[in-house]
Amino acid sequence: MATRTWTGTAGDNDWSNTANWDEGSVPVSLDDVYIVSGSESIDGYDASAVTLDSLVVGSQYTGTIGSSGAKLQISSTDVSYSGKGVTYLEGDYVTFTVLDTTTGSTALNISADGADDITTLRILGGSGTINLAATCDLTTIEQIGADGVTLSIADSVDLTGATLTMDSGIVEMGQAVPTIVVFGGELKSTIDSGTITSIDQYGGKIRWSPTASCTITTLTVYAGKFDSSNSTAPTFTITNTTLHDGELDERSGLENAVYTNAISTGSAEIKYDAGREISIN
Repeated sequence: MATRTWTGTAGDNDWSNTANWDEGSVPVSLDDVYIVSGSESIDGYDASAVTLDSLVVGSQYTGTIGSSGAKLQISSTDVSYSGKGVTYLEGDYVTFTVLDTTTGSTALNISADGADDITTLRILGGSGTINLAATCDLTTIEQIGADGVTLSIADSVDLTGATLTMDSGIVEMGQAVPTIVVFGGELKSTIDSGTITSIDQYGGKIRWSPTASCTITTLTVYAGKFDSSNSTAPTFTITNTTLHDGELDERSGLENAVYTNAISTGSAEIKYDAGREISIN
């Protein structure tokens, strides 16, 4: 294992050029790679056979890494990201931690092919959009203290068995996450199939706008707003609904929310279309 530091001295943006590395060697598996300063960009490159021990993209680095058409393909056990340039990465990552990003709709773009896994994606800061477009298994998503971030999860991501915990920012969810805990921020769901095993909402806002039939097995709202008024699905099902406080707004005009069991409520406010009949305990 060795340390490799990107300098971009050669000026050709080539990952595979030894002259662009401070130590004069291109990274190999188990190396620790630091891209921490300067503005020399890195072109897309296929280093998919390499699995780093760690990859650090620091806050003083302002260059771009890869592009939408040619990503930097490299895996790493750990990634710590706070770069200020647009980045496109593809690979297998055990823990991917985002501390900061540049602004814009393509600030950080994480992809993977079907053979790759992202075990934990932890977002702790940033100022732009993080696009997760990975046909891979993703186990844990945490968005904590990241008010300026929008996380966009593409429909292609395999979230079987995954958990999402958030207290800030925006999460745009195009695929069903089985276990969701919301303390704050805004969760926007436009899923078109699947089952959510449980949603526990302690604050913030959930915009539940499925476009086709789907199911929430257990919805528990302690505070905040669960809003399905923009849903266009013919029907969606909530098997067990408990509202301790907060608000449920299902005024879509379609009467498309199906509650298998009566809604159990404390002091929560429930808003529904005129003429709609629902069962409340």
